[in-house]
Amino acid sequence: MITINLYDYKTIIRDVGIQRRLWWVVVGSALTFALCAMIWVIQYWSISNTQTELAEVQSKVAAATPDYNAVQKLKKEQTHYMKIITGIDKLRSGQSRTTEFLEDIGGAVPEGVWLTSIKQMTMPQIKDAKIPFLFIDYEAKKSKKKKKGAEELSDKFVELMGVGKGDQSIVQFLEQLRSIPYIDAVVLSNSKRSWMENQPVQKFSIYCHFLKPKPAA
Repeated sequence: MITINLYDYKTIIRDVGIQRRLWWVVVGSALTFALCAMIWVIQYWSISNTQTELAEVQSKVAAATPDYNAVQKLKKEQTHYMKIITGIDKLRSGQSRTTEFLEDIGGAVPEGVWLTSIKQMTMPQIKDAKIPFLFIDYEAKKSKKKKKGAEELSDKFVELMGVGKGDQSIVQFLEQLRSIPYIDAVVLSNSKRSWMENQPVQKFSIYCHFLKPKPAA
């Protein structure tokens, strides 16, 4: 009679099952580790590329910054010159005396003075700005003020705004303006210290009043 030891058979079957499970655990762990390593490599490569691209962008921005600043400066200068041209066009569209003033103003501006704005104004505008002309009575009561008729609107003023290297150049400019025969009043309304391209300058506002034309006899 053949005798089979079932206990040894079951033990062998159990050991084989355990070995298989251990093998799958090892294989699964290896695959998981390989997958994690692959993901880490991909992320590292992506971060490296991003850093490289960021460095290239920063380099391009640094290279383009001077050109951008130059363009912005040109835009500011263009706006500045357009304001002057607009003021000149308004002056030219006014009376002939104002046009004559444009021709004389070039010779009146001394060295060290630069005009930034030229604007024609009327009496109501001067009163609203409270420019201290001696012939304007700001203390008069409203009931005694003249109506805004032809007489008041006939007064012509010019506002000159600019910068000077110092007080002396601005004083010289005032003297030149007062020497123009058809200007009977010149007022320096504002003068304050400022900076332009790291240099100290004086910003000023000057107002001129034109002589009224004599009535026809």
